[in-house]
Amino acid sequence: MPRKRWFKLALASLFALSASHCLAQDSVYAPCEPDSFFTGSVEYLLFTRDADITNPGPVIGGPNTGLLTFGDTNFDYQSGFRVMLGYSSNGARVEGVFANFGTWNYNSVGSLTSGLSFDEGINAGNPWAGSNFINLTTGFQGLHGAASGGLGGDADEFEGLGPNVPFPADAFPTYEVYYKSTLHSFELNLWTEDPDSFVQFGAGYRYLSLDEVAGTEINGVFRAADVAAPNNGLSHASLIGAGGLTFLGGTANGFEDENGNASGLPDNLQMIQEARTTNDLNGVQLMAQPEIMYWRGWVVNGVIKAGIYHNSVSGSVTERYVGADPGVGGDTSIYGRTFSDSKDSLAFAGALGIQSDFPLSENWSLIGGYEMLLIHGVALGPEQFAALKGALPGQVYDVDTHGQIIAHGANVGLQFTY
Repeated sequence: MPRKRWFKLALASLFALSASHCLAQDSVYAPCEPDSFFTGSVEYLLFTRDADITNPGPVIGGPNTGLLTFGDTNFDYQSGFRVMLGYSSNGARVEGVFANFGTWNYNSVGSLTSGLSFDEGINAGNPWAGSNFINLTTGFQGLHGAASGGLGGDADEFEGLGPNVPFPADAFPTYEVYYKSTLHSFELNLWTEDPDSFVQFGAGYRYLSLDEVAGTEINGVFRAADVAAPNNGLSHASLIGAGGLTFLGGTANGFEDENGNASGLPDNLQMIQEARTTNDLNGVQLMAQPEIMYWRGWVVNGVIKAGIYHNSVSGSVTERYVGADPGVGGDTSIYGRTFSDSKDSLAFAGALGIQSDFPLSENWSLIGGYEMLLIHGVALGPEQFAALKGALPGQVYDVDTHGQIIAHGANVGLQFTY
């Protein structure tokens, strides 16, 4: 028999054997699939994030404490995406998954209802008595140390932002509270694919990246009330010495009131405190995918994941103070301090969800579901302000890694199988 005919008969026999194998296994409940195939998907994510900040510390004290807080942070749902590429063969599937859960932003702006004292503002006889204040239990501790005579700062005046008793017409200080958080994920997983089992199992590697920025800004009119030998402001020496601040630029003359500036106008003072954290989590996870429903090709599965991670953490806390004479040609003085720390710690991450796969054609299907992701043992931005320890001006910073987030949301997309 000619060689060409032998080849055609052998090829036909192979196809027939493959077809009979498929027909023997095919059923309404477990349709036959090829031995090897590729799968790819693209999904749109709409996720929010729970912001249960357990240890933010107060930003200021006094009647407006509740206005400048991270405890009531409310993140809206944000858009993200997820892509997957997988390969299945001989009852197993390997997949790579990348997800960008979006950037969550919180912002609150407004005005205080009283002035802000830097030193002993809560004491009777002070022109800021009963107003807002900063001290060693609030934010902006470097500025408080420079202003407080009891801590070695200026003892000849009371300093703060107007209005106060001598200057009741000053505009109220304005504030801004901001918080930004981003989350990314990459997974490399190995799954079982047993058509006779209602639960598939898997294990894999996962990387999670959580970066955060949180801060507060207050702007107002600088005032200095005389006590003994007034110097018409908050001195450069007190800011550097008792406050532990560093001169960063402009004119090294501290912050001055209307008597200290040649313009006859008090400085406009900008106060900023900001914390930044970076969490890089690398770990292994175990997974399960129970089948919840199967009907004519439409599949609904549960998703369970849990893993232990090594978290490489870095954090920083910055204070920055800018005093500017608003007069023509007025000088600007900038002071600040920055703390940073890094450490390695253990973290946990787990996920629960439900995922639907609805076939549209032989190769295309519509996928969608809902998922909740828990990460514990991370450094959150707002919790770093309370991590400053020790006495001024020699405070130290130990990055706080006891934070927890819960991100949850919906996903919808298309999957292609070939």
